[in-house]
Amino acid sequence: MNINKNEVRVIACDIDGTLLPYGANRISEEIFDLIEQLTEKGIHFLIASGRGEESIRKLFAPVNDRIDYVCANGAIYIENNRIIFTQPFKKEIIQGILNDFKEDTNLTPVIMCADKFYVILSGSEEEQNRKRRFLQEAVLEEVIEVRHPEEIKEEICKLGVYQEEIMSESNLLEYRTKWPQSIMVCGGGHWLDVTYKGTNKGSALEKILHRKGMTEENLMTFGDNENDLEMLQIAKYGFAVKNAVDAAKQASSYECENVASILRKLV
Repeated sequence: MNINKNEVRVIACDIDGTLLPYGANRISEEIFDLIEQLTEKGIHFLIASGRGEESIRKLFAPVNDRIDYVCANGAIYIENNRIIFTQPFKKEIIQGILNDFKEDTNLTPVIMCADKFYVILSGSEEEQNRKRRFLQEAVLEEVIEVRHPEEIKEEICKLGVYQEEIMSESNLLEYRTKWPQSIMVCGGGHWLDVTYKGTNKGSALEKILHRKGMTEENLMTFGDNENDLEMLQIAKYGFAVKNAVDAAKQASSYECENVASILRKLV
């Protein structure tokens, strides 16, 4: 592996499964120290995640003034604490998808707008209360309950769909075939991530690079799952971590033991 340290000007890193084992909730102090050192060298450090802004802020509190966020799998970009751009769904498409999903009690779609989260709960009152308890632990954001998709007036940027039982490939294929205007990929564990077609971490990073007058030659990325594929593909230095799914490894130029092992080479 030959990394030209002078080329790398932007680093984008996934969180869950990449920086954090699934289910963990604390970033190591070493990562914070490396981010500090890298930004001192003029390297722009981005967190590129399916999560929302508030969840990322809590995790990266010691370095929030040093980093920017690609949230919602590329549907929202926040720089210097303000939203620079969004890549939302077309309203008629997302309402159709949500109406389909709300009929399936196995699925709990968490609806991400630029600055709010919504949920449509289905099933019996007992099932809804169980889902409420789960959402309090899993989403880490304030979630507003609505009964119908039409009640949501804001642009919808992403769905994070929790599957109590992970749906079969044939069932997922039915949804993908019915809604070809969307991207439905594994976000890790029981989560299915749904964004508008063409919206992903890679497309967001291309816009960011263009804003900064840089190219993919200046980009280093780290990921582990299906929602990381595009950003791993476009970067000259795309790294899949050792526990990554096969698709992520195939999309990457390189593999690594962990993120810190590569960042150390740059400081």
